[in-house]
Amino acid sequence: MDIDGEKKYFVEALCFFYETQWLHNIPVTEILTKTSLDAVPKEWLEQLQILENEELNNFVVEKIIKPAWPDSLKTYVAKCKKINRLPPMPALPSVELPQNFKIGLSEKKQHEIIHLAYLVDVQCKLHDIRTIIDLGAGLGYVCQMLHYLYGYRVLGLERDKKNISRAFTRQKKLYPDSLTKVKYTHCDVTCDSADAIESILQQEFPDVTDICLIGLHACGDLSTSASRIFCKMKSAKLFILISCCYHKLSISKSVQEKQYFQNFPTSNCLRETIATYNFDVGQFLRIPFLRLACQESADKWHGMSQEKHDEHSFYVLARAVLELYSQQNNYVLNKKVRKGTRKSQCSNIQTYVKDSLLRYDLVPNTDKTDVITREQLEKDITRVWEEQSRKLKAVEIYTGLQMMLQLPTESFILQDRLCWLHEQGLKTVIVPVMNKCKLCLLIVTYFQTFTHPYSSQKSMSIRSAAGLCLCRSGANFALPIFAPKRMEPTKLKLSDLAAYIVVLVVV
Repeated sequence: MDIDGEKKYFVEALCFFYETQWLHNIPVTEILTKTSLDAVPKEWLEQLQILENEELNNFVVEKIIKPAWPDSLKTYVAKCKKINRLPPMPALPSVELPQNFKIGLSEKKQHEIIHLAYLVDVQCKLHDIRTIIDLGAGLGYVCQMLHYLYGYRVLGLERDKKNISRAFTRQKKLYPDSLTKVKYTHCDVTCDSADAIESILQQEFPDVTDICLIGLHACGDLSTSASRIFCKMKSAKLFILISCCYHKLSISKSVQEKQYFQNFPTSNCLRETIATYNFDVGQFLRIPFLRLACQESADKWHGMSQEKHDEHSFYVLARAVLELYSQQNNYVLNKKVRKGTRKSQCSNIQTYVKDSLLRYDLVPNTDKTDVITREQLEKDITRVWEEQSRKLKAVEIYTGLQMMLQLPTESFILQDRLCWLHEQGLKTVIVPVMNKCKLCLLIVTYFQTFTHPYSSQKSMSIRSAAGLCLCRSGANFALPIFAPKRMEPTKLKLSDLAAYIVVLVVV
């Protein structure tokens, strides 16, 4: 790893994210209360507001600019391109889930299960591994698929005891033949769980010496914990991890509005860069930044119709109006249901407000005792909408500029994790595995013995295929899983999955 080159990249990225925090450092619901739309440079708005629908799409997706545009806007586009190190993606066909496994599963979940199972099988066969540990097994869908299709013994570890009970009940009903081969056990996985997991493994499958460690939807800290567990487990020879939800990383310290995370940054390289240049990352690399990194990329706007743009800007602004009204009148919005509004049932602001008031409670955050009727609430919120509705076009421009930041933010986070892998003594590269419309990247680590300046070990002999994979809805792609000396590219399809995959083999 070129440490000086990586530090130079991190410095440039940090400066860029600091300068553009008006785009990524607040929740989208607060774009009116925080006056985010007013932060868009006027000279940018003047040029972007007159674009035709297709021109706006091409600007956001293809980064197409015009000569007459202000230099500051051109510089923004250039920096988005430069800080995004993620390569473009190829495409490829899908694999079908067996019919008896589709019952009760969404299409999204079906794709996750079939392709993770297929990926695990391909790698385990290469290294003669017949036992798998699933971290965060949930209801056991992947565990059962691995046994049903490929005959593996699987130990599913899950911290939610209710999930374990449901998985076992489902197993007895649908897959009774697997009771001795697929086991579910309670385990609250942390970075210090390696010994506990080894102990559970010996209790359930005492004859096992080599295992594959996997995780599907390893949210937040679980992905980094799993990486550290893998390094500590003697029996773990293969590691396949699909991580998601960067914004669910644990906060180690919160000072006023500043947020600092336990597992971000990860690498010494980025940590040293932050310290050297005295960046206060708690100020601008907060939860909204991490949330943006795991959202869909700007390619979502490819061919997007004017109708869809209008619909999107309406819902974004309408929700922001609710937030603004609440703040202006000293209310706190509390959801009564998981989803605050139902887009399919809200065709205009009157319908939207009526539906929202059924699904939110407006709780006074003062001692005021005035009672306001539902009818008056609807009128007052609608009045605020009428005052703000002229900003609909600005909302969509703001959204487009923000979406252009998605790949740079994701690239930055992955580069930090890539550096961490290097610091553990692994030679690692990023390989494209999917078309760029829906991001999916593989970080491949080759076997090599060497000493890394940040590694705690003097030398390390590694034979591995290590991957970071980020996926978006509905994409077809080719996934080349690299193993020592031999292996053809594997053809898969992953859908609706924000994730990274890590595959490691230690010998």
